[in-house]
Amino acid sequence: MIDQGAADVSYVILTGGRSSRFGTDKAKAEINSVSLLDRLLDSLPEVSSVPSVPVVIGPETQGGPAAAVDAGIAAISTRWVAVVAVDMPFAPPVIAYLVQLALEVKADGLIPIDAGGKAQWLCALYQVAPLRAALAAFGSVAGAPLHKVLAPLNLHRVQLPGELARLLIDIDTPADLERAQLLDRGEGVSR
Repeated sequence: MIDQGAADVSYVILTGGRSSRFGTDKAKAEINSVSLLDRLLDSLPEVSSVPSVPVVIGPETQGGPAAAVDAGIAAISTRWVAVVAVDMPFAPPVIAYLVQLALEVKADGLIPIDAGGKAQWLCALYQVAPLRAALAAFGSVAGAPLHKVLAPLNLHRVQLPGELARLLIDIDTPADLERAQLLDRGEGVSR
């Protein structure tokens, strides 16, 4: 049985960014004929006891990821929020895993570590109250690195099991999109 307090999760999907290495709007890029945004919205796990509509923060919110997260949580009323960048098409199972871990771990948030050892701040689960407090305490978050804004929080870094670590990829270049298309079709892809 899921602890109802830990299961109250909303989503903030970040679709902004310059896409300078990618060349075009990543949210509209497609994996096997489905846009990254639609793919993500259609596959988010239903992990909350409170139905909610994902909050999508687009390029109209300037100032980088920290500013986008700040804008996104303004509409959140659940205990937890999953923050997911649109360029992480295989994030939903990772989020579901983090939600289950939240039942066991005492932390302000859970940050997954990808196969390359990098913390993925934009595919993570945060408690809303401490997240709001950290954003407010930092002052102006426009242009600030998210990891610095969230430094005061007690964040648990999560080493993912092999298959989930393999899914935790982000699309920064057209070559990344090609690899994601192969992965989506079940073809083995090394990064």
